[in-house]
Amino acid sequence: MSPDLHHLSGAYSVDALDRDERSAFESHLAECEACRSEVTELSATAHSLAVLAEAGPPASLRTAVLAGISQVRPLPPLTADDAAEDADDEPTIVGPTTPMGGEAGVARAGATVIPLFRRTTTWIAAAAAAAVLAVGGAAWSPWSADQPTLSALQRVIQAPDAATVTSHKGAVTATLAYSRELNRSALTVTGMPPAPDGHTYQLWYMGSDEVARSAGFLTPSPDGRAEAVLAGGLTGAAAVGVTVEPTGGSAAPTGQPIMVMAVA
Repeated sequence: MSPDLHHLSGAYSVDALDRDERSAFESHLAECEACRSEVTELSATAHSLAVLAEAGPPASLRTAVLAGISQVRPLPPLTADDAAEDADDEPTIVGPTTPMGGEAGVARAGATVIPLFRRTTTWIAAAAAAAVLAVGGAAWSPWSADQPTLSALQRVIQAPDAATVTSHKGAVTATLAYSRELNRSALTVTGMPPAPDGHTYQLWYMGSDEVARSAGFLTPSPDGRAEAVLAGGLTGAAAVGVTVEPTGGSAAPTGQPIMVMAVA
């Protein structure tokens, strides 16, 4: 079999081969113990990454992965001759190597040792490919033209012209992210107590002429966290404010804002 097939183990582990490549590699896999071992390890890694907590990937992830792939050169498994050469150049170990929480590591007789460089580059390539497949819980190929859909909040935060303003009031910290290019803004809050009974937190866009327009509501979770993308566009707004209003909201603020954040 062509030695070029060895470098397909990472892509095979995350199901990133086309039909012809997969068929050729599976035929090779039946004859290559090194590749079978590598596929087993990489498949386990891909599975572990797939069960990570859901997170939306940044729009730049696909470009970064494709750029990284071009800089990593997969190496074929060691041959018997390579192993013999490595044995002639045994490194000097100064002191015991002790993993965290374990005893000093001891190399077992007859164990197969994969060179650190090859092992590291292989795992980086496979982990990068698997992360692209697993992040956000959506399976997609780095070679696909489709991009994962970002939430409205993520689009605001990751906009090229995004700016942020942070306000502190007692235990409450609020951060406003906004994008003039997208004409949108989003607010995240920590340490915020529940609104008083029969009331709600209402968001407002405030113009330079002090006219306020409703931009939705903010509902903290039991741990005091909340996030919301403000309704309506940012155009004409000089600040974003939060007031306490009767349940259902008001057509205009009925009291002084409990926090105000200016936008440039």
